Amino acid sequence: MAKGMIFKRYKMLSDEDQRAFDRWLEANAFMGLILAAGIVAMALAGANSTAPRDPMVADGSKAAGSVALERGSKQ
Repeated sequence: MAKGMIFKRYKMLSDEDQRAFDRWLEANAFMGLILAAGIVAMALAGANSTAPRDPMVADGSKAAGSVALERGSKQ
């Protein structure tokens, strides 16, 4: 469609069709708002959970299993 044709087609719709389109548009905007709020909430929850889960990783030392693997591969 050429630029501005969407607005012309909207104006050519009957009043009932315009109301139906407006309801459809509002419903989609509302669903988009809910999805965006969910994404923001997940991003904030992920940002707050940055603490390391493994105490070996927290102090920078290697885990016992990885040390045994390294010794076995060097022999």
